[in-house]
Amino acid sequence: MKLYIGQQTPEHKGDTSRELINMWEESGYCEIIKNEVEDVFIWANSPNDVLLYEYDRFDVYPHLPKVWNRGLFGGMQSQDKRSSAWIYWARHPRKLEKEIEKGLKTYDDRDVESVFLGRIENHVQFVNRTKEDWESHVDLFSMPNVAEGVFKYPYTQDEYLEILSYSKFGLSMAGYGPKCNREIEYMGLGVVPIVTPEVDMTYYDPLEEGVHYFRAKNPIEFQSIVDQTSEERWGKMSKSCVDWYERNCSREGSFRTTERIVSQLPRHK
Repeated sequence: MKLYIGQQTPEHKGDTSRELINMWEESGYCEIIKNEVEDVFIWANSPNDVLLYEYDRFDVYPHLPKVWNRGLFGGMQSQDKRSSAWIYWARHPRKLEKEIEKGLKTYDDRDVESVFLGRIENHVQFVNRTKEDWESHVDLFSMPNVAEGVFKYPYTQDEYLEILSYSKFGLSMAGYGPKCNREIEYMGLGVVPIVTPEVDMTYYDPLEEGVHYFRAKNPIEFQSIVDQTSEERWGKMSKSCVDWYERNCSREGSFRTTERIVSQLPRHK
């Protein structure tokens, strides 16, 4: 499969989706063609054919291209008949891959009952993440606010992923878009996600509530899930998360799923 890579938006750091696609190329899964399109999008097959929409939202910049035949959407989902749900990715797919390669920890090895490590970088995130007092009900919680002058995370990315590997449950809240890299990082490391109502769990390969994740309306429900989930059920869900990640978000799995969707999308004139 050929992928035509457009320019990065000023905000894009070359991580997330772009880093994952570079990993595909390194493994010989696809051919990457650069400097042949002037837009900021990723295209499969040929420019303006299959849009691989990597951005969190399309109702704001960079919006959608004027011409596209079919589209795969990672974040905000399009209702256009030409579109399909897709996959998603970690913030740093390479680092997550390396952490997973160390080996996943058992229930007894995980001494962090529940975790949320993130920060607030804009007003949309502030609204999504401050509706409830989550901190009082999460075992390990950190959420510095850029608006308050805190620009650095208390943990490096490597430290963050290591902490996740020692955690049983992870709180997921919507960020700038309805999805976050955090859900993928949780599942790759066998952390069972507990997501708030605003989080979109739509993927091409469906996730099932109660099998791959829980949903909590408020901190009390969150705490109840953590307290009442048995070790046996956690183990089954953790394995389901890891299996789903391997099929859809690992280096090879993410490409194979993308390739399959592209091959199955109906063509529109």
